[in-house]
Order: sequence, then structure tokens, then C-alpha cells
Amino acid sequence: MKIKTYIINMKESADRRERVLKEVSRYSFLDIEWVEAVNGKQLMEVQIEQLFDRKRFYSRYDREPLPGEIGCTLSHRECYRRLLWSDCKYALILEDDVFFQHPEDVHLIFENIDKVMVSDKNCIITLASHLLYFTKDISKIGHYSFYRFIKAVGTCAYLVNRHAAEKLLSVNKPSIVADDFEYMFRHGIYLLGIYPYLASGASSEQLVESEIIQNRKSSEMRKTSFKYRMTRFFDYKLYGLLWRLKIVKFRL
Repeated sequence: MKIKTYIINMKESADRRERVLKEVSRYSFLDIEWVEAVNGKQLMEVQIEQLFDRKRFYSRYDREPLPGEIGCTLSHRECYRRLLWSDCKYALILEDDVFFQHPEDVHLIFENIDKVMVSDKNCIITLASHLLYFTKDISKIGHYSFYRFIKAVGTCAYLVNRHAAEKLLSVNKPSIVADDFEYMFRHGIYLLGIYPYLASGASSEQLVESEIIQNRKSSEMRKTSFKYRMTRFFDYKLYGLLWRLKIVKFRL
């Protein structure tokens, strides 16, 4: 079975395109379609106003969005649109810094992924790391387990079904970072994560530079508003309670 696969790549990044093509070319079941990444730095002010809700973003995260974050979110939305234009039930979305940690198991996972993907819900399955997850596993493929999760970082490799794509595109102008899985969880997306992790992004492994990661770290150093701190305080209190009740766990 062929799996529709969208690979996000900046047209200027020929070296990353070549690297990721080498990574995925060994898997003949991936039906690859290239998606030109949106370069947030090249967007004009009027384009940003039309495509992205910066005011709501600031209200949500207590900071201005980075150009790279805007471009990243818009790039992933283009993948969702293409999925809905197709006849596919779901698609795999890859970023051009992805690499598979266990390449010998990739065929096994995708051969059986239909058993994990929930067709009647808004479902996303991340193949990379997740941070906060529910302790009861939902499904298994070989020695891999799938867990519902709340928080994760990164969008280098995940599957999204049509229902989830429709849900995420129902908002006319996005106001989130592409990997705000906590937002998705709160808005009815059924999130599943694989463990052991099957994929990783080279940026998270410090193999390539990432403007977004570097600038996020510097943003975290500044002072935040009282409203934002209180919102996060109550979130962490809730997560702490769920952890003490052994309903959720954290992965490092």
C-alpha cells in the first residue's frame, strides 16, 4: 500500500532536499510529493495580516511570532489542504531534517499503521518524541506501543487523517506554532505517539541549525505577563495532579 507523503522543503535548501531524499528513497511504499516551504522572512506585512493572526498568537503565547514559526505553520497547513484535495484517508508529513532512528522497522510500522490510525476521529500520530502522555497504551505494533499524549515538541514526522486536517483548517487564520499539540489536544484532536520513537528531526539532535529553536530559547529568557504565568501555573498544577494520580507520565 502506498502512503501519501508530503515533504516540506525550502526551495533554497537543496542540500537538505538531497539529504532527506536519500533518507526516504529506500522506502518504495512512500508516495512522495514535495511541498515548497513558506519562507516567513520573505512574507510582506500585508501577506502576514491576511494569512496569520498575530494578535491571537500574542494572546496565546505572550510574545510575537517568529518569521520562521509563521512560515512553518503555513507550510503544514498547505499539506493539510493537499490531503483534503486528494482521495487519501491520511497522509504522512515529513520535514526536510527528518531521519528514521530505526530504519529496519519503518516498513513494519507503516504496513500496520491502519490498525492504529483512528478513522472516525480527528487523529494525528507523531512518530517523533512526545513529552506528556497517558500511561495506558492504546495499540501495539511489534515492540512499539502507541500512547495518547498531550504535549510534544517538533513536527518532523507525523500522520494526519482527513478529519484532523479539516479541523485544523476550520480556523481561517492560524494563531499557533505548528507543534502546539497541547492546543490540538484541547480542541478535540486525538493525539497518539509511538514509543520507542521512530523518527527525529536533525535540528532537535543539533545536526543542523534551526532559527526557530535558537530564537525560542532567547524568547524564553524574557519576562512574561502575569496573565500568561498564571495560565501556565494552573496548567502545570493540573498536569502535576494527573501525574500524582498516575494517569499521565513525562518522558525526558
